[in-house]
Amino acid sequence: MIFFRQNLHEVITLPEPPVEDLTEAYEVEEVIRRRTEKDVQSIQNHDQEPYYAIRKVCEKQGLVFHPNEFDQIIDESVFIIRHFKDHFNRKRPIEVDPTLNTLPSKTNTTRSYPSGHATQSVILARYVAGKVPKLEKELMKAAYECGYGRVQAGFHYVSDYEIGNLLGEKMYVLMNKMDYGQEMNEDKISFKDFLKN
Repeated sequence: MIFFRQNLHEVITLPEPPVEDLTEAYEVEEVIRRRTEKDVQSIQNHDQEPYYAIRKVCEKQGLVFHPNEFDQIIDESVFIIRHFKDHFNRKRPIEVDPTLNTLPSKTNTTRSYPSGHATQSVILARYVAGKVPKLEKELMKAAYECGYGRVQAGFHYVSDYEIGNLLGEKMYVLMNKMDYGQEMNEDKISFKDFLKN
């Protein structure tokens, strides 16, 4: 099963990033100042698993998806996200203001605009909510926790986060939403081997 068709990036448009990177870097500095220990833990949890909070919602609700289902969506989204990052070629906040108190990360080596974590978490939240609509609000809150955490960590500008959310919404609209090969029941969804990683 393929979630995103080839050359999908050619039919998606995004606005140009703001030009005042230093002004936005000051905004990031203010966000970092308000960062809590709870925020730091969430940022660490999401660094290599953009759907961490989404997975927690699924576990709490007893939703179990096919092994590697979420990972495949993430993997297939990378080329499209990378296309836009390379196209806009925006510097990360730490490149603009080296004094920012950023957190450690294994996933902030690409260009800044748009935020890949924001994009991927929105796609996955929408994907799950498409199957279980009553959880939409909780799932989107989980997605935004991941995406905004990248600003709190100092990795992205707020505009990177906002456009990452927009790209996630557009990619979800255009993705293949066929059943992954499992049967779903509205009251109880039970798949074997939930995200073995």
